[in-house]
Amino acid sequence: MADPILTFIHLSDTHIHPDPSYTGSFVDFSSRSSLAAVIAQINALPFPIDFVLHTGDVMNDPERNEDYTVIQDLFASLKMPVYYAVGNHDRPEGIKQVLFGHQVILAGSKRLYYQFEAKGVQVVILDGHLQGTAAGTLDDDQLRWLERLCHDPNDQRPLIVALHQHPILIGTPWIDKIPLTNGEALHQILLSARHRLRGVFYGHIHEQICTVRDGIPYFSVLSCWFQTRTWHGQADPLNDPTHIPGFNLVTLSERDLWVRSYRVPIEEFKRLLKPE
Repeated sequence: MADPILTFIHLSDTHIHPDPSYTGSFVDFSSRSSLAAVIAQINALPFPIDFVLHTGDVMNDPERNEDYTVIQDLFASLKMPVYYAVGNHDRPEGIKQVLFGHQVILAGSKRLYYQFEAKGVQVVILDGHLQGTAAGTLDDDQLRWLERLCHDPNDQRPLIVALHQHPILIGTPWIDKIPLTNGEALHQILLSARHRLRGVFYGHIHEQICTVRDGIPYFSVLSCWFQTRTWHGQADPLNDPTHIPGFNLVTLSERDLWVRSYRVPIEEFKRLLKPE
């Protein structure tokens, strides 16, 4: 069995609201409660985790950059660093000003895209945030930056790419109205690094799906709050009736990539719904 070189958690769409009692329109429990259950599950894992990759919608439409201090408090118990992508419900400057404390190489001045290295693996975080819309777009400067990284013939490190919106349409019309609008351009750039690209990780759709195109796997993840349920050709939104939050456990070896789905234990989730 090949030894792992890197293990990380992929989670997304925590949707933390500045009001701790906020439950939204779809469920009757706070996103803070469900995130606490997810964090407890991560901390209970009986093996080391190198970092957490959060693919956006960290908060739910915060009004101030300072609102992100609540995220610092909520994630303080995690035993590993957290790296954030910007979601459509986020304030990019809030993430940048409050949450950035780890060693990264920032590439943009207006957009929050960057890279870092973990155990010899290159991790690239992209920013498709567009104010006022749930869909996303990568600007030209970002695409040119990524193209330079992917075309570098001297870089043979395993590559992980992450962003918020889904770059490849999932065949579900109601949610395919709000994708990464230039996802095809992104895919064409990534093809040049296909030999070392292990996976593209995203959130946004509140569901776990794996799409493979031209040998490149795209992985979404459950929300840390409420879930959707989709199928090919589905016209109208439908929520998963259980809404059990979860995350993905991602492990890389020299040859392989494993993505495992974890959910909050059902008894813990019942306590979420009916706190004592």
